[in-house]
Amino acid sequence: MMASAAVAVPFGHSAQAAAQPSGKQSVMEVAATQDPSDFIRGLGDEAISELAGDKIDDSSRQERFVNLMDKYFKMDQVARFVLGRYWRNLSDQELTNFADLLQKYLALNYASKFKDFDGEKFVVGDSSENKKDIFVNSQVVRPDGPPVKIVWRLREFDGSLRIIDVSIEGISMGITQRDEFAAVIQNNGGKVQALTDMLKKKTGGN
Repeated sequence: MMASAAVAVPFGHSAQAAAQPSGKQSVMEVAATQDPSDFIRGLGDEAISELAGDKIDDSSRQERFVNLMDKYFKMDQVARFVLGRYWRNLSDQELTNFADLLQKYLALNYASKFKDFDGEKFVVGDSSENKKDIFVNSQVVRPDGPPVKIVWRLREFDGSLRIIDVSIEGISMGITQRDEFAAVIQNNGGKVQALTDMLKKKTGGN
């Protein structure tokens, strides 16, 4: 998403997976059928269309933000990453519940950033890859300041690309969030429930 909102990681066009003996495509094969730059460009276009401006209320904007994360991000993977080693203490259902809560938390913090979006341009550049992931370069060009560099980290899941992390000006938002959450857990005897309770309180969840 845009510079201030891209930290929401925790955010697709689906492609039919070609038959493979192993049942899984390589990064290069997925990139050949689903262009990574177009994938991120689609996210940017939708984010501006759905979230920008002051003609929708905050609740609707947050709901749309969550929908975009559902479409473009692999939230269970994001949840595991930001929890660090503590995710192993959770059941599958508990992890799913945490991922849903994380979405609400991110939407609450970042959806409102689009309200004052005016004049900025989202420009998608080239991409690179390693054995597991694809990295798409982009920038937000601002009328009153230097461009903000954003790198999107994509990974293939069941033949489709999904975002698993976002770096802004070289700073990983996933790592930043993980450090923040780890401090909460460590200060509460290593209990993930303490973090869950904090997020519920912030989001008004039950």
